[in-house]
Amino acid sequence: MSRIYRCLGCLEHTVSRGFDTSHLSVTCQSCGSFERFVNEAVFEQFRAFEESPPASLEWSKLEREEKLLISEEVARRGRSIEDFSVDGRSTETAETAETAESYSSH
Repeated sequence: MSRIYRCLGCLEHTVSRGFDTSHLSVTCQSCGSFERFVNEAVFEQFRAFEESPPASLEWSKLEREEKLLISEEVARRGRSIEDFSVDGRSTETAETAETAESYSSH
């Protein structure tokens, strides 16, 4: 089964790959930059949360990387939005810290 990944730089260009991962890094044909391409299921969950922020979180105060991390955990790992809480400003836990780092580094 082929999966679609969307450029986090321009949010327009997509690529299709025959494997399933949270994200990949490639040069975007639209914006020309070497960017993270996020799994389309994660991006769709991110957009849904942007349009209708979860009541249990202070969504607008989260960084984009934190939002993507939560979206991935919900979309790909079957976690519930209630599994997350904002403690100070961070949603990071020992289990998900590595994934958050991968979204923010290029």
